[in-house]
Amino acid sequence: MTVSEQDEVARFASLLREFKERTDRSYGSLARRLGMNTSTLHRYCAGDAVPVDFAPVERFAALCGATREERLELHHRWLLAAEARRRPRTDGVAREAPPGTEPATGTPGASRASGR
Repeated sequence: MTVSEQDEVARFASLLREFKERTDRSYGSLARRLGMNTSTLHRYCAGDAVPVDFAPVERFAALCGATREERLELHHRWLLAAEARRRPRTDGVAREAPPGTEPATGTPGASRASGR
């Protein structure tokens, strides 16, 4: 994940933490009210995970008293963070060769001995 993609996830998590800080509730209390696991909610707020669906964090924002405009901002940040997490990694790791090709030459059957 690139730095800008990490930034998108961090911005999303930061807004979730901002909402959480408005309440006097613990992660456990909020998670129970939302019907989710405490560690899952904590991972979202820490930026360690981005939910696949927006619904859980929308309910979280509403429970924390977020305004309509803040929930729209959260949705925007969620879209960017979710997209960043879905992008394939480009960290220099070698990709697998397509089926039927040899990685060294990229030519089908190049490693087979000819005429044997």
